[in-house]
Amino acid sequence: MTFITQPASVYTPAELADLFNLGFAGYFMPVNFTEEAFRAFVERDGVDLNVSRVLLADGDPAGLALVARRGPVSRLAAMGLVTGMRGRGAGSWLMEGLLTEARQRGERRMFLEVIAQNEPAIRLYEKSGFTKLRRLLGFSAESPAGKADAAFQPCTLGEVIRMIDEFGLPDLPWQVDAQTLTRLPAPTFAFHLDGAYIAFSDPQAGQVSIRSLVCDAAAQGQAVRLLKTLFALYPGKTWRVPPIFPEELAGVFDGAGMKQDELSQWQMVRKV
Repeated sequence: MTFITQPASVYTPAELADLFNLGFAGYFMPVNFTEEAFRAFVERDGVDLNVSRVLLADGDPAGLALVARRGPVSRLAAMGLVTGMRGRGAGSWLMEGLLTEARQRGERRMFLEVIAQNEPAIRLYEKSGFTKLRRLLGFSAESPAGKADAAFQPCTLGEVIRMIDEFGLPDLPWQVDAQTLTRLPAPTFAFHLDGAYIAFSDPQAGQVSIRSLVCDAAAQGQAVRLLKTLFALYPGKTWRVPPIFPEELAGVFDGAGMKQDELSQWQMVRKV
């Protein structure tokens, strides 16, 4: 079987969305991208379709690798193979090509996230030289009990971003780092309580997604109080923390009474 790649940019967003869905068929969570959702994903995560690759096996589309870039660092935002290509060496071949191209561009490191329960993918990435940096966790709570703290104040998303620059953990996952937050779709709401800052989606919706939480090491207690204040301000909601938050923040979400998701991720990194 002969493998070659083509830039993803030569395909339409609709074609790429279809290939993305095929590449993640049977995945740990349902994946069903529409063209619109795929465009939003590319924009939000800063995916560069010129350096992203479509894998062809004997001329037929067989996989997709989406790559985002920021200066000397890149991120494998997603990689999936159609069902018939899995376990046949296609993933290793594609990964080696991506790393070679990253070196040629002068990049120094590549990051990725992978579902912790996806053992075949983890083996593939470790074989390609990636190491585990930290676990990424998700949490949820339905109509959690709240307790308002009068010290909370609304703030701007820009203030949250400045706090990430000052107090954020090193090598934050791209989905919650400062640059990605500047791309968040409106409306995004933000509050702070002393040294703890949070950004989240529209609280008038039935489900509210926490998009960023940042505090210095001494302010995790304030972060717990801030979450409980939000629960009191917006009762009866389902609150979601997607599994892209560093495990170092687990104590905050646990302390606010949120339940950890069964699925988690590994953030992995490789020197290119």
